Amino acid sequence: MPRLNLIDRMSLWIGEKLSYVFLISVIITSYEVVMRYAFNAPTTWVHDGATALSATGFLMAGCYCQQARRHIAITVIYDAVPRGVRNVLGLINALLIVVFLGLLTWAAMKVAMPAVAWQAWDCRIQFCGLETSAHAWDVPIPAYLKSVLFLAAVAMLVQSLVQLWQTVDAFFRQATS
Repeated sequence: MPRLNLIDRMSLWIGEKLSYVFLISVIITSYEVVMRYAFNAPTTWVHDGATALSATGFLMAGCYCQQARRHIAITVIYDAVPRGVRNVLGLINALLIVVFLGLLTWAAMKVAMPAVAWQAWDCRIQFCGLETSAHAWDVPIPAYLKSVLFLAAVAMLVQSLVQLWQTVDAFFRQATS
């Protein structure tokens, strides 16, 4: 097994640690079901909390999948062509991923910036002016999730840049041999 660089290790660590948020989400959802149906005492926070936890897990799992190269891939053409063509296709794929994630990072930043109100933090109002959910609990989950989307996109972009570098290196090593 090849030695992992810092970015690969961070992606694996993020994926392994954040996998527990799904367990926590199931536990608090089960708590809600018991409270609602056994004691007729529904909560106001479980839906928003479970949604935020699950969304965080799904968004950040992209880093883990990117590192492990476990995203969905249609390999019918890739498997049918010679090795040299595979290397070219791998290089094109890596470039397209970097472009896509660069655009996703830009779009996520444009969505996250107003949600967290960087320029206008007014702590005299609830949650210092952060965008809130407008549900009964009314916490700043939209601001949090938009920030997590941006951070996940950045992490995946960095991971894809590492993989692009590895692909280019392998491409030129194979071309010279």
